[in-house]
Amino acid sequence: MMWVVLGWLGVTGCATSASVAVPQTMETARASEADSPHEGEAAEESLCDVSAACSGLDRYLWDGTPIPEELTEAIAVLEEGCERGEGSGCAALASMRVLGRGVERDLEEARSLYERGCELEASTSCLGAGWMQFHAQGGELQAAQAVRTWERGCDLGDASSCRQLGGLYHFGRVVEPSPEVAVTYFTRACAGGDVQGCGDLQEHYGLRLGATAEEEDDSARVLVFLRAGCDGDVALSCVLAGAFAEEGRGRGKDPQRAAALYRRGCEAGEYYGCTLLGMLYERGVGVSESSRRAGELYVQACEANNTVGCASLGVLQLQGRGIVGGPILARQTFERACKMGSARGCYNLGVALRDGRGGEVDEAEAVVRFWIGCERGSGQSCDALALMVEAGRGTEKDVALAEALHQRACEAGWPKGCYNVAVSFELAGEERAGSPEALEAYRKGCEGGFGRSCWHLGHRLFQRAAGAEEVIEALEAFERACRLEPGRACSRAAAILMEDARVPRSPQRARRAMAAGCEADDGESCLRLGHLYEAGEVVREDRERAMVLYAKACGLGQEHACSRRGAMLLRVPARAEDGRRLLERGCEQGDDWACERLQR
Repeated sequence: MMWVVLGWLGVTGCATSASVAVPQTMETARASEADSPHEGEAAEESLCDVSAACSGLDRYLWDGTPIPEELTEAIAVLEEGCERGEGSGCAALASMRVLGRGVERDLEEARSLYERGCELEASTSCLGAGWMQFHAQGGELQAAQAVRTWERGCDLGDASSCRQLGGLYHFGRVVEPSPEVAVTYFTRACAGGDVQGCGDLQEHYGLRLGATAEEEDDSARVLVFLRAGCDGDVALSCVLAGAFAEEGRGRGKDPQRAAALYRRGCEAGEYYGCTLLGMLYERGVGVSESSRRAGELYVQACEANNTVGCASLGVLQLQGRGIVGGPILARQTFERACKMGSARGCYNLGVALRDGRGGEVDEAEAVVRFWIGCERGSGQSCDALALMVEAGRGTEKDVALAEALHQRACEAGWPKGCYNVAVSFELAGEERAGSPEALEAYRKGCEGGFGRSCWHLGHRLFQRAAGAEEVIEALEAFERACRLEPGRACSRAAAILMEDARVPRSPQRARRAMAAGCEADDGESCLRLGHLYEAGEVVREDRERAMVLYAKACGLGQEHACSRRGAMLLRVPARAEDGRRLLERGCEQGDDWACERLQR
């Protein structure tokens, strides 16, 4: 997902280079590689250029039914799945009919299957159905129906369907032209990972959106379009403007305004707004914290078939917060979300099955659900699946496949997956552990906000550092780790700032790192902070504060801190004997500094 907040919308899609809603013939759909254009020939765009369904069969239908590798058997499973109401089966079977792969090519049957799949809430099926309706493929031209079909697909989370709608509103085909609505749909497609949705924003409106709110881009100008759309009662525009306000895109963060815009969108029938408003209530951001109100909003969204609303509802039910639920009901809700194609729902269902929440442990079924979530674009699912495969839980152990799945998780934007890629290099031996590939994986994990990845990146960089530039990069990694997961990384950063001659000494910057580390119970950070208070460096001299810090560090296993506290107690007549015992213990433990103090 492209953005933190909009990522919760659950918009998914295949990144393609296809343009939007330009009438083309489907006769160019290729039946096989043998029919592909020769070098130098340009292929006319077809449905398969914009449909993720045509990229190949997944391993499972969304209800968990395995799809055989043998094509004839796979077709039979798809047909059976579609007949019993599994929309993903209809969608996959339709694409096979378009391609003539394993079955006779039949556009009329393909269109019927796509339409049925869309009715059954398979989002990618709506994309195909709308395309064929709009281009009069497999039946008569139904342009107005195509708009409604793509609206359904976009609502269900298909980013390419959102982009098609953006194209219609931009060019004024079937609908009245509206730059505000076009930018709204292109923005939603872009946020859903549809590369061309981002490209259309830039090509048609000169607007570029960055991957983070901190990145310089044209968010302020996009926000003008979204506000205009919202003022024109376009509910989706209100919700996206709310997401901009929550993330601080285009202007400063304004959670109260975000809540108001989400509420407006929700009340107008845009149920992503209900879900995002529920998340604010759950966290108490911009509104008074209320798990009960969050639960009500999630129920409202889930009943309207908003997959993220269902997945969020399941979490509240599992935790028993604000709503009647419990593990059994939560598991059922996760299953519903997963069957609707929610990657997050599939991940949560996999966790419930793996850990036995709401029912018996079923590791084999957990593997299935993680697979489906992974195929739906969830890096978290890919990573969880990799760990199962790596350990041989619920499936055969396969180290190579596990590494590939960790890599897939990383590429999907799950930072822990990047970290696990690097760890797999570590386990393969020192040569791979220190390789540029391993460092890059740690770097991606760190940039994605996974603290342990920053720690290991800093450690590896510092090990090989030859000059100031490399030490500075290691220091930055340790400091980022200290902010993300305060602990030992804080003391490593402080040590570099205080003692490494290759970088300018900075006691004040080091003190901040020490304080964060000590607060997180890192003994060395407490010890170093005690030094500062004892010496009065950067901070006002405070011997009592120093002794408290030494005591904490000593309790956390820092023997030198015990010795330092002992030396300070030695100067207090009433505590001199306690001080001597601490120094003696330090000396026995090999602390030369303690031995020297005893000899004085």
